[in-house]
Amino acid sequence: MNTLEILRKYPPERDQMLLMLHEIQHHNPGNNITQADIRKVAEYLNTTTAFVYGVVGYYSMFSMAPRGNYVIRFCKSPLCRMVGAFSLLKSLERTLSIRVGETTSDMLFTLEPSECLGHCDKAPVMMINDRMYFNLDEERLEEIIHQIREQELKKHSS
Repeated sequence: MNTLEILRKYPPERDQMLLMLHEIQHHNPGNNITQADIRKVAEYLNTTTAFVYGVVGYYSMFSMAPRGNYVIRFCKSPLCRMVGAFSLLKSLERTLSIRVGETTSDMLFTLEPSECLGHCDKAPVMMINDRMYFNLDEERLEEIIHQIREQELKKHSS
């Protein structure tokens, strides 16, 4: 589905912009929002490109840079840090061979920091795309990444 088809699904009202941008980003191969997308959204909503850029730049869930198929958001809240999130994040960086803010060379994973993900009672917590993972430890992290990689291998071998 292209950007114009997505836009036409929504009334041309500014309060629909976040929904539009999420869907546009989800349908882009790079899991991002392009400059062309921003221009089209601005035209559709009869607003400036600067306004749309401001929205895209403000919300951390949007990215103009291409990202992996799986965006890992790792909670960096004080509570998660108190229960070991920092060392788990370092372990995840080693497992993926990237640092926070980077994408794996196969464009499979992007690792992003996140403020509180809202599940402090189950900390440490991370979110991969729309799925939450709770009560993490190193073994569980490696298992999750391994499962995703296996799933992707099966997808591409069939």
